[in-house]
Order: sequence, then structure tokens, then C-alpha cells
Amino acid sequence: MSYPAALSQSRREYYGKYRGQVTDNVDPLHKGRLKVRVPPVLGTVEVWASPCVPYAGPQLGWYTMPELETGVWIEFEAGDPSYPIWTGFFWNDGDIDSADADPGVKFFKTKKMTLRIDDSNGEIIIKNDSDSTITFTTDEIVIKSASVKQEASGGKKTDLSSSSFKVNDGNLEVL
Repeated sequence: MSYPAALSQSRREYYGKYRGQVTDNVDPLHKGRLKVRVPPVLGTVEVWASPCVPYAGPQLGWYTMPELETGVWIEFEAGDPSYPIWTGFFWNDGDIDSADADPGVKFFKTKKMTLRIDDSNGEIIIKNDSDSTITFTTDEIVIKSASVKQEASGGKKTDLSSSSFKVNDGNLEVL
């Protein structure tokens, strides 16, 4: 059954939020839309839903596209199922790590990167999938990685690895 045919069967208005699932996250129009399935309203028909985000404008805004099969909340503009809007996401049982379930912890995680703000312990941690981290506490900033490089405008550089510390492309090297 096509999308217009599904709508013509019932011209009900749908207010509130409905559970849906992301089936495509690459919008060919580059407008932040998601293709979603909303069984309670549209059955098996998949539709493109427009985003409702906290900040958007020409070449700026909050852009975070979810992974496929993510649970998504769907609403309909003026209750009209012809105009779906994705308004946020939800977690299923077991989706949140117990270490992150503390009310003092705020985090943003992707498949490879994590930004974790822990108000309970007073720290911010940035971490990648190879376990390189930058940790900010009230007393220090700790960088852990296979190597650490710094570069300032004007060409001043440092390079720290497990075997040496180099300044300005090796002009000074400590082994």
C-alpha cells in the first residue's frame, strides 16, 4: 500500500507522540529528515519525517543523525499524518551503561566517540574508540594517548611519544 493510499483510508488527526523506528538516515535533500516506520499510525509504510531540533539555520545548528533501527518519537504537524516530524529518541531496556545511569552524569556518545560530563566527580572526559582520552578535573588536565602533539600558530610544535619528546620538528629531542 502506498503512502497516499494509507492516508486516504483514514483522515484521522494524530496528536501526541508515537513510537517509530529509523529505517534510513541519509536524507537525499540534506534537510536532516529521517525515513521512519510508525506502525501505530502508518502500519508498514515508511515516510520521510522532518526534524524538530533545538537550533537550526542556514549552515548552522544542532545536527545529530541517529543510527538505523534507533527508536524515534514521531509527531504530526497539526495532527496531519501527511506531515511527520521526528522530535527525539528513546532508549530501550539495557541501552544505557549502568556507569552512565547516575543522575550526575551527562553524555553524548556515538559509535566511536564519547563526551562524558560527570558533575558528581567534577570531571569531563573526551574519549575515542582507541581509548585515547582527555580528562578535565578541577586540578588538572590529563591526556592519555599513544602520542600527543601540540602546535601553535607560528610553527611552534611539541611531539610526545612513548620513546621521546621532540620540540620544533626535532630541533630539541629528549629520549
